[in-house]
Amino acid sequence: MDHNKAGIVIHSENVEPEQLTDVQFHFAPGERSLYAGADNTGAIVQRAGWLGIRTAPFSNWLGSFLIELRPSNDLRTEHMFEVTRSFHEPLQDGEWLWFPVKPVVVTAYSDHD
Repeated sequence: MDHNKAGIVIHSENVEPEQLTDVQFHFAPGERSLYAGADNTGAIVQRAGWLGIRTAPFSNWLGSFLIELRPSNDLRTEHMFEVTRSFHEPLQDGEWLWFPVKPVVVTAYSDHD
């Protein structure tokens, strides 16, 4: 399996952010499902997906809460992920650390909005 590479910053509780350069990653988005309410309202619910990072465990990696990812082949693009713990916890599988994540949309703050 071919994996993309990226520069990654992982924010964890009570420690400085872990900065990784040119590491392999794999993102599998969560499934979408239709929610139907009792009052005939509906919505699409996006479940958490998984972000795998090929790296050795680091200090407090289980306490990670935010991951910044900048693909090596497109330095103008940056993605942010919130580590969720609703149904799954981060885990290690061989050389890979896997985090249950949801993409975060980041917008610039403005007093004029």
